[in-house]
Amino acid sequence: MTNQYCIKPVHSLPGRLRVRIIRLREQQEHAGWLKNQLLAFTGVKTVRLRPAAASAVLTYDRQKTDEQRLLEHLNSIDWSLATESEYEPEYCGGDNLLNLVGLAATQFLPKRWAALPAIALIAPTVAEGVDSLRHRELKVEVLDALALSLSIARGDYRTAMLTQSLLTLGEYFEQETSRHSDELLSELMQPQNHAVWVERDGESQEINSEQLVNGDVMLLGPGDNIPADGTVLRGVSLINQASMTGESVPVRREAGAWVFAGTQVQDGNIAVRAEQVGDESSTASIRRFITESLSQRSETQQVTQKMADRRVAITLAAGAGVFALTRDWNRLASVFLVDYSCALKLSTPIAFKSVMYKAATSGLLLKGGRAIEQLAGIDTVVFDKTGTLTYGDMLVTDVVSFEPKKTWAKRLLAIAASVEEHSNHPLARAVVSAAQQHELPHINHGEVEYVIAHGLISELDGNRMVIGSRHFLREHYHIDFAPFSEQIEELEEQGRHLLFISLNEQLVGMIGLQDNVRDEAAQVIHQLRELGINNVILLTGDKQHKAEQMAKELDIDRFFAEASPESKVSIVQGLQEQGCRVMFVGDGVNDAPVLTQADVGLAMNQSTELAQQAADAVLLQDSLHGVVVARELAVEAMALVNSNIKLTEWINSGIMLAAAMGRLSPTLSALLHNGTTIGVLLRSLAARK
Repeated sequence: MTNQYCIKPVHSLPGRLRVRIIRLREQQEHAGWLKNQLLAFTGVKTVRLRPAAASAVLTYDRQKTDEQRLLEHLNSIDWSLATESEYEPEYCGGDNLLNLVGLAATQFLPKRWAALPAIALIAPTVAEGVDSLRHRELKVEVLDALALSLSIARGDYRTAMLTQSLLTLGEYFEQETSRHSDELLSELMQPQNHAVWVERDGESQEINSEQLVNGDVMLLGPGDNIPADGTVLRGVSLINQASMTGESVPVRREAGAWVFAGTQVQDGNIAVRAEQVGDESSTASIRRFITESLSQRSETQQVTQKMADRRVAITLAAGAGVFALTRDWNRLASVFLVDYSCALKLSTPIAFKSVMYKAATSGLLLKGGRAIEQLAGIDTVVFDKTGTLTYGDMLVTDVVSFEPKKTWAKRLLAIAASVEEHSNHPLARAVVSAAQQHELPHINHGEVEYVIAHGLISELDGNRMVIGSRHFLREHYHIDFAPFSEQIEELEEQGRHLLFISLNEQLVGMIGLQDNVRDEAAQVIHQLRELGINNVILLTGDKQHKAEQMAKELDIDRFFAEASPESKVSIVQGLQEQGCRVMFVGDGVNDAPVLTQADVGLAMNQSTELAQQAADAVLLQDSLHGVVVARELAVEAMALVNSNIKLTEWINSGIMLAAAMGRLSPTLSALLHNGTTIGVLLRSLAARK
């Protein structure tokens, strides 16, 4: 980067930094893109740009970043990736104050002196209209410029300044609401960094995960989140991949195996060589997706903007017709000062932003108008299973003793729990929890040997006891399962995950576990049907019989079992080809592609960072009730937008008719029109409550 483009601070206060960005003045068409880049910096809360002044003001969280780090980030921005993105000038309280001073000047100063501040303050608005004409575009800015210019030409500086003040105030209201929602959205874009131990130059040292580079050897133990994709170099571990595969049982990973960022070490210690970090990671790709989506307008916003622009021609034609019939400049000015565009242009984004704010306070993050618009139109909801319809942990449902005279069911559970308390495996935790709920006593036993990803070995009253999977007991201890195959198959058909117990190579019992279905799941599905959802579908990696059991339990219309990440995308595509408008609710890394494919993707509170960034909406609380809230708020938002459009059309048409008939002076016409606009905007703002 040359010195010419080096970004330096102009002024700073604790938590606030103003910088000069020369490129911003030279490449003003990239201002929207730049704002989204800045919002993605760690710790940044709000961003305000002044392209003409090459100025940017950032507010930030001092606990997460500082001035020096922000300047380093600013100077590392790759402008070669910049894209054109619509950006409207941002107004602040000072702009409104300046307009009020100008309005006061036109009220109290002699007319020849009042002209100076009025012309100076409306000049930027007139320039925008001229620029639109220069590009052969008949847009709202043209009408604003004509209305203001006509007032100035007639020497009516008071009306000109009043109109300018109300236009600026409307823009300020919109942008203040936008800034609130941008601050919320920027929280999601912040990288979820944490401390990690690495080997460098033969020594172990603790660094922040954002400092990882390809080739670093990460030292990971129980409870550690894996911050980068990579290969296991040494050690054996159980990795909880529920966020990746949807399976609630951890998997064994040893030297040579690949592990994914966002998964967690359940047990054991491993050394992993980081091979995909920073911009190469999949999380970085999704973060870029979000920053791009922030600048995208919803279809409704685009439609209302086009409606506003079309109304410019209607207003111009009406004014021309009135003047041709009456030759009355006052009537012409009155008509020109009535346009539908302000309310149409501003009310829709403000309504969306207000509903986004309301959603956030209700435990739901909606990413823009498109998400709201699509949510209101869905007719099909597809639920992932693990971590979405279930809590992710498991529940003991059956304890079966094959020798009830020697080892009855409660004693069998007590024995298993006494041994399993030495393990951190999810199945072990479920067994221990069940024993605690039944207040079962601790059973004395010998030392416990833990075979990672297989089971536990101990001694009980001089007998060798083994607890684990059927594969472990059969292959390693040659235990015969044939005499009990009928009972085993019965539980398997009910969707149970089975844990077996043997004494001296004789099978003495089994414990059945199943997914812990969320308490609110059935109620939420019922409420969605009441809100117009026709189809509820389950997607799971489980076997057919497990999926079928859950579908019946929750009154789900259809299910797809043994679903892989790729097949999930294909299933949603198939539903869309059938004409369904689909919302997908999930939480895993493997859900990111299908969250993006669906018309609306909704990620759970406990979902991975990748899933949250790929989704259109994110639950901020660990409850499925947020899915219902999302649908309700979306329907409410679209009803508000549509009613605002109708109000704007009818009220402004009435004002224009009165102006054309000579019943309204230019000042009264401007007051009524702008008063209507502010009223509609305030109505949209009220949706925040």
